[in-house]
Amino acid sequence: MMGAALSVASVGCSSTRQAKVDEAWLARVPEDQLGDVRDAQSQRRMAQDAVTRSEVAVNDANRELEVARRELDAAKARRDAHDAALKAARATGQSSNITQAQSELQGADSGLRAAQAQVKYREQAIKTMEAQKELRESELAVADAKLRQAEYEALKENQDVRAQDLSEADFASATADAQRKLEESQRKLQSTQRQEQQARATWERMRSQAQGYGGSGTEYEQRNP
Repeated sequence: MMGAALSVASVGCSSTRQAKVDEAWLARVPEDQLGDVRDAQSQRRMAQDAVTRSEVAVNDANRELEVARRELDAAKARRDAHDAALKAARATGQSSNITQAQSELQGADSGLRAAQAQVKYREQAIKTMEAQKELRESELAVADAKLRQAEYEALKENQDVRAQDLSEADFASATADAQRKLEESQRKLQSTQRQEQQARATWERMRSQAQGYGGSGTEYEQRNP
């Protein structure tokens, strides 16, 4: 039993090694035969750059959320202040004071709803940026697999006997697996983008309503999405 287990483990390790070419072997391949490898290397560098940019985008989205949360706290404080002002106006018994305080409280309520909607939108935007980052990482995995496959093909074309110890099927399978995961990431991103669009539409509607009141409670809604 132990021998069988070791045999299976050995096969697993061997399969892992088979899907990778020792780059030192490529030193014997003439440069004019490395065109596909160089193209694959370029594609991988671009994919890596895209991953880095996506990480920056996630960080930016998190900062936007923090700002939105602070604005929500401010909107809550404004709402509480206007609620207290209405109670004070009612205590005076003056209808004009009460009417004005009620109007200001309605504006603060509308501003609070807009601030809450903005937080939900920013939270959804982060999910979209994270899905975008996952997609970029999947693209990098595809680029990695294609590079390894191109290296193998170059080694084989150069009739390097070490290519005989590698499995062409393993390289093809690794590329297919990476491509499949990429397609899953694309579907996930599309789903989060739709949810973000809905959240943004709700926020913009609430923001427009809050701006209709004018005055206090609408300052933060002026920021760009």
